[in-house]
Amino acid sequence: MSLSVNNLNSALLGSSIGADSLTGAAANRLTDQIQDAGTDEEMMSACEQFETYLLQKMFQTMEKTAKVFSDEEEEGGEYVDMFSDNMYQALAENMVSTGNGLGIAQTLYDSMARNMGLTTTEE
Repeated sequence: MSLSVNNLNSALLGSSIGADSLTGAAANRLTDQIQDAGTDEEMMSACEQFETYLLQKMFQTMEKTAKVFSDEEEEGGEYVDMFSDNMYQALAENMVSTGNGLGIAQTLYDSMARNMGLTTTEE
């Protein structure tokens, strides 16, 4: 399966994560960053940032889903939300940077490189 920036953007905006969590502007910013990358390192970095963002939104969605089944009222409001957002971002960044993410960044990078006619280090 081969991915393109346009396919990625369409898939994001059409997904359940995209519909609730990923605004059109954020999706466009992420895909533009990948598309405008001038070097392999910039393209891989943009793919990693995309995977980090996707993981962060996945964790936030999982938390909201778990709260639906909870009888307890949440205390702290905005501060709890702010710190949990920071926690999910840090967790996602750590997962991607240590190679323990979902592998989306590498798969996206390899597909984009193939589409652009570049040779990746795994080939």
